Amino acid sequence: MLRAPHFLPRAVAAATLLVALAGCGRSSPPVVAPPPPEVVVAKPVVAEVTDTIELTGNATAVETVDLKPRVGGFVTAVHFADGQDVGVGDPLFDIDDRTYRIARDQAEAEIEREQAELLELESELVRDQALLPRGAVTQEQVGIITAKRDMAAATLKKDRAMLAQAELDLGFCRVTAPIAGRIGARTVNVGELVGGGVAPTTLATIVSVNPVYVTFFADERSLLVARERAIRGHREGQREERKEDAVGPGDEDPSWRNIRDLAIPIDVALVTDEGFSRRGVLSFVDIAVRASTGTIRCRAILDNPDRLIAPGMFCRVRLPFGDPAEALLVPDRAIGIEQGRRTVAVVGADDRVTIREITPGKLDGQMRVVTKGLAAGDRVIVSGLQRVRDGAVVRPVEAQPAPPARE
Repeated sequence: MLRAPHFLPRAVAAATLLVALAGCGRSSPPVVAPPPPEVVVAKPVVAEVTDTIELTGNATAVETVDLKPRVGGFVTAVHFADGQDVGVGDPLFDIDDRTYRIARDQAEAEIEREQAELLELESELVRDQALLPRGAVTQEQVGIITAKRDMAAATLKKDRAMLAQAELDLGFCRVTAPIAGRIGARTVNVGELVGGGVAPTTLATIVSVNPVYVTFFADERSLLVARERAIRGHREGQREERKEDAVGPGDEDPSWRNIRDLAIPIDVALVTDEGFSRRGVLSFVDIAVRASTGTIRCRAILDNPDRLIAPGMFCRVRLPFGDPAEALLVPDRAIGIEQGRRTVAVVGADDRVTIREITPGKLDGQMRVVTKGLAAGDRVIVSGLQRVRDGAVVRPVEAQPAPPARE
């Protein structure tokens, strides 16, 4: 076996030492600082905002009709599909009308018989009245004929009424829509026997779809404040029109006693709506306050052109509370939470970020009212919050925030 020279380990160690010494002589590369993060900033929007109170309610139909037949019989035809829209007078169900046609024909025949009998009695009465002066007939006989004529006339009148009833029953064999709206699922099919009269069968239900009601419960204070605010608006408009002094209590318009004439606006939102994009007016307030809860039942009416609101749907209701006042609004997404505090990131004149605590107010669409902690000229970060921290320098990009959903 061959052995390495005894001087080889020393040579390797010396070479390693030289390489290390040579590396220590080189300078390290400079550290390049990352550029400031880019953020989108916007100034708060200054707008007039009305304080509101949010309540919960349910939608109800303005008109609801349970279809019930006036006559009984077997269903022979159904003229609609479950859930479709119907108009006033549209045919919906047909009931077997053969027995009612027979009843009508019998009534017509009875009238013809009574008319013939009445004509005969009238002719006989005219003849006896002509013979009475000559003594050929007695006054008693004339009286008997007159009574028979009157009885026949009364019977004819009764038979004509029975014919009208028979024609009505025949017409009731076709069930039509009494209102315009949307019809629900049928409860009977062709061939089933339905009852009429005192124990009618419910065939289907129709509800109106446009407009709709939204029923909710409001506390008495909120309702009184909203009413007084609406009355003040009416009085101010009246002063502008008449160009005279304020209207006194004795000159109050009597129509203001009707809550619907005040046209108090009500904003409504469904569970899928962002903000309150649907508007109606308060149309009804119940006659008494519930003593146990201090609330009163209210009802608003609003248009439903897209027909998305169905009876029974849950709705959020917003009732105006107070007069419009100027406020600052920022996008709701610009507000963060830090240790339970509501904060926004404000960029100063030196492009340095300051995390500032604020007091948020109500939500108006996608904008949030800020009641304390901001000024109109502050630059608030609305996009890129996750890339900044307190005291960091950023590169702001100006962007005009979206206006409130509704003023």
